[in-house]
Amino acid sequence: MTKKILAILSGIAAVALFWYLVGAVFVLKDNKNSFSKLECVSYAPFSKDQSPFMFSDGMVISEELVREDLALLAKYTTCIRTYSTVGLEMIPRIARENGLKMLMGAWVSSDKVMTQKEINTLIKLVNENQDIVKAVIVGNEVLLRGDVSETVLVDYIKQVKEALPNTEVTYADVWEFWVKHPQIREVTDFVTIHILPYWEDNPMNIDQSIGHLADVRGEVEAILKDKNILIGETGWPSEGRAREDAIPSKINQAVFIREFVKLAEREGWNYNIIEAFDQPWKRVSEGAVGGFWGLFDKDRVDKNVFSGDVSNFPNYKMLALGSILLILSFSFLLRGLTIGNKEILYFGAINAVFAVLFMLQIEQYSVTVRTSAEFLWAAGVVITHLFVYYFLLYHIAHGKKPQIIKFEKILNLKTLFYVSFIFVLISSVALGFEGRYRNFEIYIFIISIVSYLWLFRGESIEFGRFGKASFLLLLLTSITIFMNETYLNLFSNVWILISLGFAYILYSGSKKVAYGELIEFSLYIVAFFAILVYLKYSYLANGDFAAECNASADSLLCSIRASLALFIHLGKLGIIALIMAIMAFFANNKYLSTLSLFVSVGAVLLFNASLGAFALVLSIFVVLKSSQSWVKEAL
Repeated sequence: MTKKILAILSGIAAVALFWYLVGAVFVLKDNKNSFSKLECVSYAPFSKDQSPFMFSDGMVISEELVREDLALLAKYTTCIRTYSTVGLEMIPRIARENGLKMLMGAWVSSDKVMTQKEINTLIKLVNENQDIVKAVIVGNEVLLRGDVSETVLVDYIKQVKEALPNTEVTYADVWEFWVKHPQIREVTDFVTIHILPYWEDNPMNIDQSIGHLADVRGEVEAILKDKNILIGETGWPSEGRAREDAIPSKINQAVFIREFVKLAEREGWNYNIIEAFDQPWKRVSEGAVGGFWGLFDKDRVDKNVFSGDVSNFPNYKMLALGSILLILSFSFLLRGLTIGNKEILYFGAINAVFAVLFMLQIEQYSVTVRTSAEFLWAAGVVITHLFVYYFLLYHIAHGKKPQIIKFEKILNLKTLFYVSFIFVLISSVALGFEGRYRNFEIYIFIISIVSYLWLFRGESIEFGRFGKASFLLLLLTSITIFMNETYLNLFSNVWILISLGFAYILYSGSKKVAYGELIEFSLYIVAFFAILVYLKYSYLANGDFAAECNASADSLLCSIRASLALFIHLGKLGIIALIMAIMAFFANNKYLSTLSLFVSVGAVLLFNASLGAFALVLSIFVVLKSSQSWVKEAL
């Protein structure tokens, strides 16, 4: 009894120390910055529950919110940058009241009518507020998105310059596009470049980021032979997934801003920080990281980016409490048992480690979950892993697999493994083909792979053709993820090890299934991938073709492309793929199953990978199950 209590108390002490260290000790200390105010900060006047897409539903920006926001920002900056004008006409007036200057932007898109409305409103607002407008920015990353051609953009800029002869006019884009499109410099008064080391094609870690930024600015200045440069966006996210070794965190955000501002003031650079407040709506299109670039959070709480101590886990006490409650809850499995010293040691150590991993995942979900579908996913993963957690500790305590009376037929180790590996398979497909905005759920899946490798020692579960195909798919997606993320991304490396662990279990259990049984299925997959990759890169994602359509979208092909792009952008392809997969599951029809597989491959490849991955896994199961029954019928 004493040894069991000691093991429990040791686990509690260990997790308490862990959370204290990461939350209260390993922090960024206040370095007494010398700067008083930032030069300029991007401002979007949306509350935590709003987005610019809600204007079409009649949303009206709250003047009270704008007043509170700008009164707060006036304490930290002398200027705000806006990106749009329509619906935001009150901002210049309130900015003046708070002594703020403006970099006023007009949103340029492929919608000609809306773009012209933006430009007309911009011209009107500047004429009414010339005393506070430092410059106007016609379009933001338009060329990067491919919304309009260079020629069309030049025409918009000229139109504004002619209407506002006494105001400086510029365009803002990622720095590479100023180098690719030198004609833009010929019609602008100065250069506005975005340098975001986290988002670079070759991401920079926090230690290299400031040096990289300085090198890029110098390179652009040398190429364009122009010193009149505004860094229109720079910053670092406080949350989100790592890109190679560029890791979002509260500490890294504060380090970047503090070091950058010191350098900018020393070099005399003009700059604008992105952004004032966290914008949750961006998480839908940019993943979790998109919602966490703010100097203040969504509730306008200071993140201490400018000054003060910064912790990556300011809520560490609640996380520690959650871990301790888990330890205590699962420790009841030891009640009334006679257990050896080795088993007590294993039980206590695994209980403590799993409790920390579990709460780390809960913390990650609190950041990444933004839709009802993602909430259901997170809830399913969490509930599954509570059972996995229980199964392993029960096995260590009792020396046998747990038996849950009344539920044993549906809730046993084999069922639990199937559920877990389906989660991993879906995640791996999504990470492999559209992982840019998806987080690696490594903490909770470490729990499952450790548990299954432990529980399946010396034995294996028999899997059929779906198990063999899943083994191969996990291998292929692991290779794809590694190629996309490189060896520098610690999170992706851990995820790959998790995937390979599941692949090993699947391989061990499917040795009786010959690879020849998957030839017909493999040919379908290869053919579908080839067709859809060709469609993607020759038509949908072809830069030259997109430029032609932007210059003149009157052709039938361009109209079809625009409609298909909108269909995909709205996620409808993923929805259709999932519906077809479900129908195929119940219908057991060869042609519907094959069509479902084709559409789900398309969803995965054509930017609908979240739902597409669900559909693909279900379609693979249906096709392999159905084709087996077709063979039996033929025989």
